Amino acid sequence: MKVLNEREYGLLERIVSLSQSELKATLAQYLKGKYKKVIVEKEYIVAVGDIPVALVAHMDTVFYNQPSEIYYDQRKAIMWSPDGLGADDRAGIFAIIQIIADGYRPSVILTTDEEIGGVGAFALTEFEKPFEDIRYLIQLDRRGSDDCVFYDCANPEFVKYVEQFGFAENWGTFSDISTICPEWGVAGVNLSIGYRNEHSEIETLHIGNMLNTIDKVEN
Repeated sequence: MKVLNEREYGLLERIVSLSQSELKATLAQYLKGKYKKVIVEKEYIVAVGDIPVALVAHMDTVFYNQPSEIYYDQRKAIMWSPDGLGADDRAGIFAIIQIIADGYRPSVILTTDEEIGGVGAFALTEFEKPFEDIRYLIQLDRRGSDDCVFYDCANPEFVKYVEQFGFAENWGTFSDISTICPEWGVAGVNLSIGYRNEHSEIETLHIGNMLNTIDKVEN
């Protein structure tokens, strides 16, 4: 079973402990140190990479306050908080930072206020897409271990391509890419990133599932 090393645990703990505004400021500074072109607006951050794929996550959670107590069972590789962990979607934020730290430079889209109606995604689509070449979007914001959700992306070849990495098509109602992809005319998928019982104080983050998805995205 895959577990977090000390550096990874410290990073994830910090990510879930920050407010949306604190996280946004931290991520903007981090991405400016890694990418040549970073666009920072009130509702979103976009970094333009050298891989024609964009990774998407949202910076808010459903919880008004950030967790003050965070627990990690290393034997079972599960993280939780009695305050509500907010792994939806801080797990997606962690995954994107980890992929960048591993040396990859995909484009990145980080949105605000997805949980209250996709505010950041709607604001982003008011402007022309910032990428000259983008093949598809990967949102890291789905419960469980092996779901891939395409919303209204009727592209059988893309579904088959994603499923070959060990995902199985499932159905969802809303995420940032369900707004962004139709506006930009580009395919997109939302992948499981390991959280369960989201939007509740019994939410858990299954670390092995998260790390497996990171590996698959990098592949």
